[in-house]
This record gives sequence, C-alpha cells and structure tokens, in this order.
Amino acid sequence: MLDKIIRSIAGIISIISSPLIMPTYGMAISLWSTYLIFAPAATRWQVLMLTFAATTMLPVIVIFILSKVGVIKHPSLNDRNDRPYVYAAAAMSYLGVSFYLSKINSPQWLSMFMLAAAITAVVTMIINFKWKISGHATSAGGLTALTFFLCFRNLTLHNNEWLFVAMVLIAGAVMTSRLILERHTLGQVTAGFFNGAFWVTALELLCR
Repeated sequence: MLDKIIRSIAGIISIISSPLIMPTYGMAISLWSTYLIFAPAATRWQVLMLTFAATTMLPVIVIFILSKVGVIKHPSLNDRNDRPYVYAAAAMSYLGVSFYLSKINSPQWLSMFMLAAAITAVVTMIINFKWKISGHATSAGGLTALTFFLCFRNLTLHNNEWLFVAMVLIAGAVMTSRLILERHTLGQVTAGFFNGAFWVTALELLCR
C-alpha cells in the first residue's frame, strides 16, 4: 500500500515537472521574483503566455500529431527513439522565444536562459541517440542553475537564497521520482542534471 502511494506521488511529481513545462516555470520565476516584477503586469503575462504556448503547447501538438501518424510509438515518449523529434521541436521553440526576448529588449540573462534551453535540448537529443539521458533531470538542473544565478547575482528582490534552496530540493524530488518510477538509472538522472546546469551556467556567465 505504501509503495503504491509513493509511486503515485512520484507519478504526480513527474507529470508536473515535465521538461515541456519547466521553461515556463523558469520564466515565471524570472518575471515575478526579480526586479522584472516592476514591469507592467500585461507585459509579464504576455511573455509568460507566449513562452507557455511556444515551449509547452507547440511540442505537445507535435507529439500528438506524430503519435497519430505513427512516427512515434506512444505520447509518453518512454522509448528513447521517439524523443529526437520532440527535442528538435523544443529546441526550435526555445530559440524562437530567445529571439523574441532579445527583440523586446529583455535583460540579456533572460534571453540567454532560453538560448541555453535550446542548446541543452540539442545536446540531449544527440546523447539520446546512444543513451537515454533524463530530460526531467536536465530541466531540473537548468532551473537550479537559473535560480542560483538570480540569487547570487542579486537579481531577486530580497536576495532570496531560499529560492535556490527550494529549487535544489525540488530538483532532488524530480530526480527521485524518475528513479522510483524506474524510468531512468541513477547515472542517467545525474548526467541529465549536470547537462542542464552546465549549459545554463555557461551562458549566464557570458552576460554582462
């Protein structure tokens, strides 16, 4: 009974931490926990909704269409051979959002976050041809690196180091859920986490 409850909780965590929704979480954190909260509310919601449409809804539509025409076996994408199509679609979406952010004169670190997400998606796609690296852990690593950057560059409103601590705990929960559900090995989630964290950190360090 306890094992069933634990697996159910792990399943819920896995669903709400899907790699397709994590960039939207990152955008929400950036828009509401930093000085960007002083931007007009309408502008913040517009950016958030565009990010959600481009990086969540568009890949979901791609998955739905490809599953219907038989290109991928199942929308859950548990088979690593089904994943490159979605990673490619996600990478293009992230690039589009990054370009949009640069055009509206958003802070460089924000557009760099989306560019890092695009690079991470491409790297994950390439690795995935040979090895099933964890997309969930990759996204969690990227968000952890983003919150670290925001907190320790003093971009949050009140130097909220708790935001980074919370994200570390959330990342741990996400990776643990993938292990409990037996979707990945410890090596796959560890590699995924550092894959996401590395690219976000590398590109954010380029920001002035």
